[in-house]
Amino acid sequence: MERSEYGVMYRLEQSYWWFVGKQFLVREQVKPLLLNRGRGARILDIGSGTGIILKTLQEFGQAFGMERSQEAIQFLKKRSLKRIVCSDAEQVLPFKDGSFSLVTCLDVLEHLDHDRALLTEMIRVCKEGGYVLVTVPAFNRLWSPHDSVLHHRRRYTRTRLLGQLSGMKAQVLKASYYNFMLSLPILAVRKLRSLFSEKGKGQSDFFIDLPEGLNRSLSALYKLEILGLRILRYPYGVSLLVLLRKPYRERKDA
Repeated sequence: MERSEYGVMYRLEQSYWWFVGKQFLVREQVKPLLLNRGRGARILDIGSGTGIILKTLQEFGQAFGMERSQEAIQFLKKRSLKRIVCSDAEQVLPFKDGSFSLVTCLDVLEHLDHDRALLTEMIRVCKEGGYVLVTVPAFNRLWSPHDSVLHHRRRYTRTRLLGQLSGMKAQVLKASYYNFMLSLPILAVRKLRSLFSEKGKGQSDFFIDLPEGLNRSLSALYKLEILGLRILRYPYGVSLLVLLRKPYRERKDA
């Protein structure tokens, strides 16, 4: 990610519709999983960025963040977040097997050369009966300067991401696209920006200054769609969510 993007994210995370919706998504997905575990659950957030999701996860237990960027870590400190591990997601995770009740990896896999290796590591450090929550950007046809500036390697389809999980000891509880209703407007905006952007230059979508009323409306629409994930599996969307559960090992009778 370009260094300038961290400052933009930190400034917008509490108000911009995309980030507000992402926090709502996390609460919607995590609360039912940890409802019976009280505040004692241990949570790992891989690629914590500037920290708004890690701060959200603290509502559900003892949340640890992992980040390799020193620029991002400075912003994490500004949010008074202290359980931070500086480590590279491309390497073996610096945690013991079965350390966490929940592992989140939100919009990180697309930055890595070896995404399957990180998926394997997340399942390793997750407790038996625990959960892994992953989100990624979807569909290469939505590729734009936004992806280039954020240093994405790829965008995903449901088939591709589930294929990376093949052979791993994890049960897929949910696999759905989301941000479905806004996908066509976002595609149109990105294609127009691609046409008029200078080659080799660009900015993320977060530089688009929205009127307050439009921003609130987009937030409301995004939240409504996320509520639909309780019962629906969207056939298309700007993003893709996968929720995994690590099964208990079969124990032989003594």
